[in-house]
Amino acid sequence: MERSRMDSNQNPLFDSMRRAGALSELFNLPVRKRDQDGWLEARSLFQDDDQRLQDMVMALGRDRWGTGNHHAACSAFVIAYLTRVTRPLISQYVLERRVPDVRLSNLEFHWDGQRIDGTALKRPTFAALPADVASSHQDAVVVADAAELYARLKGWLFDANLHIVIPSLRRAARASIKVSWNTVADSCAQAFSRLYDIAEEPESVFKDADAFFGDPSSPVYRQLAMEVFGHRGKLGLFSRRSGCCLYWRTEKSSDFCSNCILLTREQQDTRFRETLDGRK
Repeated sequence: MERSRMDSNQNPLFDSMRRAGALSELFNLPVRKRDQDGWLEARSLFQDDDQRLQDMVMALGRDRWGTGNHHAACSAFVIAYLTRVTRPLISQYVLERRVPDVRLSNLEFHWDGQRIDGTALKRPTFAALPADVASSHQDAVVVADAAELYARLKGWLFDANLHIVIPSLRRAARASIKVSWNTVADSCAQAFSRLYDIAEEPESVFKDADAFFGDPSSPVYRQLAMEVFGHRGKLGLFSRRSGCCLYWRTEKSSDFCSNCILLTREQQDTRFRETLDGRK
């Protein structure tokens, strides 16, 4: 194996992930260190042992949300899984116009003996535009234009990852397909919202988000709507969901999510204002 694949410090993706990670820790998806033990291939988790997957889903549901409901536990599991995937992926796409290879075959999880406590890329492969200074790197997959770069993002995230993960959760733990896909959409929306707050050109973040959720070929099409919401001179990018994650039904919930479909638009607006009031 080539040295650049062994040492992530020499890979341009590592550098751009580190830049994004300086803005938010959740924007950084590390490359697995080869000398570490305890790593499990993502495909193995979702395809090799349904009972193991069900046990992990239900344990996380109890720990995070205090629920034994299969649908709610699966929703909590999807959120936990995607937090470490969608935020690095979308931040690289928006900030760098690069797409990390988040296919299930390129992800690994670290197992501490009781739970997953880390997610990493197996190889630092990424898609890049021809004008990208990193496009000549051997780990780069060069695409023709912006449209092909976006298609690569959809292919790696949806076709080669979530179209495997969600049916596996359905089979092993009785996940709701509808709830799961809406939870996927919300996870992606959270990434765009966070980027809007810290980006130098927030209007470009909204443009990317609007295109992402307005794509009829995408499984998250119309799962939610995003809008720039203003209050007392502050702006934020918020989402209004068309489905529910079921958090309100769990023991640890004392209220609805701020963008819950069960809230009226006026109630959501109140939550958005409170969020903006809480920002410095």
